[in-house]
Amino acid sequence: MRSKSLLTKLILFGCLISIIPVLFLGIFSNSQASKQIQEKVNQEKVQMIEQINLNVEQVLKTVYFMFNHTVDSNIMDTAINSPLHGEDFIIHRNLKQELSQLQTYETMVNEFIVINLKENWLLSNTRLTRLDEHPDSQTYLSYMDQEHNSSWVLMDNSDFNPTVTNKGCSHTISLVHKLPTKFSEKYGMAFANIPACSLAKMININSLSDEILIVDEQERIMVHRDDSLIGQPLSSIGSIEGELAFPERRGQYDLLLEGEEHSVTYITSDFNNWTYMSINSIEKLTQESKSIGWMTALVTTIIILVCLIIIWLMTNRIYSPIGRIMKEIEYRLPNQFDHKMSDLQLIGEQIHQLFSSNSNLKHELKGHKQQIQTLFMLRLIKGFITQKEIKSRLEYFQLSEQVNSWRKKTILTLQIDTMLDEDLLDETEFETISFAVKNVTEETIGEEYCLPSIWFDQTLVIVIGHTTNEQKKIISQVHELTDQIQKNLERTLNISVSIGISLPFEELKKSNRAYKEGLEALKHRIKLGKCVIIPFSSINSGKHSIVFDYPQRTQAELLVAIKIADLDRSVELFDLWLSKVFKNTQSPREYQISMMRLLNNLLMVKQEEGISFQQIEVYHESLYEELLSLQTQDEIKSWFKERLIAPLVNVFKDRRESQFQNLSEQIIDLIHKNYDKEITLEECAAKLHYNANYLSSVFKQETNYTFSEYLTMHRFKLAKKWLIETDMTVKEIADKLQYKNSQNFIRSFKKHEEMTPGQYRQKYKKVS
Repeated sequence: MRSKSLLTKLILFGCLISIIPVLFLGIFSNSQASKQIQEKVNQEKVQMIEQINLNVEQVLKTVYFMFNHTVDSNIMDTAINSPLHGEDFIIHRNLKQELSQLQTYETMVNEFIVINLKENWLLSNTRLTRLDEHPDSQTYLSYMDQEHNSSWVLMDNSDFNPTVTNKGCSHTISLVHKLPTKFSEKYGMAFANIPACSLAKMININSLSDEILIVDEQERIMVHRDDSLIGQPLSSIGSIEGELAFPERRGQYDLLLEGEEHSVTYITSDFNNWTYMSINSIEKLTQESKSIGWMTALVTTIIILVCLIIIWLMTNRIYSPIGRIMKEIEYRLPNQFDHKMSDLQLIGEQIHQLFSSNSNLKHELKGHKQQIQTLFMLRLIKGFITQKEIKSRLEYFQLSEQVNSWRKKTILTLQIDTMLDEDLLDETEFETISFAVKNVTEETIGEEYCLPSIWFDQTLVIVIGHTTNEQKKIISQVHELTDQIQKNLERTLNISVSIGISLPFEELKKSNRAYKEGLEALKHRIKLGKCVIIPFSSINSGKHSIVFDYPQRTQAELLVAIKIADLDRSVELFDLWLSKVFKNTQSPREYQISMMRLLNNLLMVKQEEGISFQQIEVYHESLYEELLSLQTQDEIKSWFKERLIAPLVNVFKDRRESQFQNLSEQIIDLIHKNYDKEITLEECAAKLHYNANYLSSVFKQETNYTFSEYLTMHRFKLAKKWLIETDMTVKEIADKLQYKNSQNFIRSFKKHEEMTPGQYRQKYKKVS
């Protein structure tokens, strides 16, 4: 099995670069959100405790300052030294009025009590009694033992007479002042009582808080929502794991309460050293962050799923070209399909082989291109090429731009005269010498000023271009160039050459005439000797040679059309040939030469193909005399068509039909003899020694069926015969007719006969 494919690696890589960042971002976002929410909640708790502290202390301070003002007043000084008998009614009234000012909505004071141990009286907001007669006298007097002259105390209402006003609260918070304030000897006390439940209402402001309470310096609960916990030690709120302490004036810390993690927020007052506390369940505090965490997890999961879908789609789309390549490699090159290699390794190996093959192919194509260029140049100088072909070939060889920049062209014809080193006269080295001469000549001229040169009939033909139209400049350039070529060849190869120069021309189509001019110029070496440069302009008064342009190419196409028995094409090409002849020639004698040339070529075709004169209905007549006797173009046209072209076409047609019929009969005979074997058209072609494509077209033309259609038709004919006349099973018939299984045979039979073999046998066997 092949190692992990590129598709798997792409998917894993896509997951790594997308899912991991998403997970990291989700976890980080949740962590930061939870942290910020926790900080925000903690800050809210601090603010809440600070607010409670401010609210409660505002009440306490108001009571404290108002009560201090009262106990420090002259009225209190007068009263504390008075027995408050009947004659002291005014003092009693004034003191009571002064104390009653403490009982306001803001102070929450519901009761005030003044005790005079020296004068033995107790004054409250309801009555004035003798101290020793009051049932709670000893309880009140016990507060004389307080360390400070002024202090806040928590009184249990159950220790006092129930008739005391307490608004249903179990405890009372009282501000106790020892009297008189101006003397060290204290024999009286003043109490300003605030119901604990009144302060508890002030701390019941946050539904999220599990516990909000106020404790004194002895960690005794002073204020709590639960009235039963007031006066109890702080530890009574539940089972606490860890130390519940207040090391600083304010702070926050976590502890375990009843096995659950809680957060404690506290502030210790500088006013009376009371500690304001908020104990909150962390689970409740983080409830919002948990919902955000779940939402983050949901969004992260959705993003991951979307990423997975996108990764799957994108990786498959990216991998699909590679997958197709892998399938092609596995299908077309099963022997080279290495399962131990990864996709890219296998493709890389194939690309390496491809580049290696491509390099070899380029090398071969380079050689072929040179051969094609040589053939093109040969056809160009021989005149066997059309203007359209010239244009397409120049584009193919990427020479169009170069040739189009030339205003004029000249052809040089170079022939070797002598080799100064006699040892080089060996004919076996002529090709090497020719190649060297060609290279030196092209290097001297320069690739941008010439087309590829060719050797033809021991003559090196070079087409050079000029970017100017001025005759003098062209003559000067050619003279300098040919002179340099001679010197370079003599210096490098010890070879002397003669060069013929054609007249300048514009169109490459006229290269044939220029080539002949160059050859004609070289013929004058008989007079001028060797190692000469001969311009054609010096031997023909500067005029072009008159070259008769015989339509050789059209004639060749005409002869081919006659041989393949295509009468319409033959007539069309003859009309074209005739129009070119009358267009190019100028005198009746030239017409006659062209006509005789065509007649000779047609008679050569007749003779080469073994056609007798009787087959074309020519008996004792002289075709040459008949042709020379014709006077008009229409007579010539009709004579060639009726006397030669049509009869020759008919002979070739009869031969072809006879041959085709014979081939078709042989193919049919092979089918009839080998229907029960795996017979193919290629096997028939091999037996008959013909090309398979040729036999296919011949058989189709003669029978109107392809080879496979006729074979199938013949097999079904035999199958229907066997179904009616024999007891062979469908499977036996299918096997005999070379079907891989009976189901294929049944489907094919039903497709042709519109019924199954069984139905066909049942229907026609009864009839027979």
